Amino acid sequence: MLPVQPLESSLPPVNGNWYLLSVRAKKRELFLKYLKIAITQNHLQEVIIDIKTPQESVYEDIILLNLSHFKTACTHIQKIEYFQSIERKPLQLEQVSRMMGSL
Repeated sequence: MLPVQPLESSLPPVNGNWYLLSVRAKKRELFLKYLKIAITQNHLQEVIIDIKTPQESVYEDIILLNLSHFKTACTHIQKIEYFQSIERKPLQLEQVSRMMGSL
C-alpha cells in the first residue's frame, strides 16, 4: 500500500462543504470582521471551519465558507450586517480551487 501524501496547502480542506456567500457591494472586509467576532462570541469554530476570500476583482463581494453544519451556520451568518445571500448547494472542490486561483 502506498504511503498517504499530505495535501498541498493550496487545496481546500475536505472536512465540510464549501458554500458561496455574497455580501453587499464593497463591504466584504467589514463583513469578515463581524463574522470573526460572531464566530468567537457564538463558539462557531467547529461549524465554520474555514473562510476564503478570492482575490480576483470579479469576486470582490464573494466569500467562500467551509461549513460543517449549513443550517446552524446560516442562522448566525444571516444576522451579520452586510450579509446578502448564501448558496444552498455546496460548491465542488474544483470550483473552490478555480475561484482561489489554484488551477
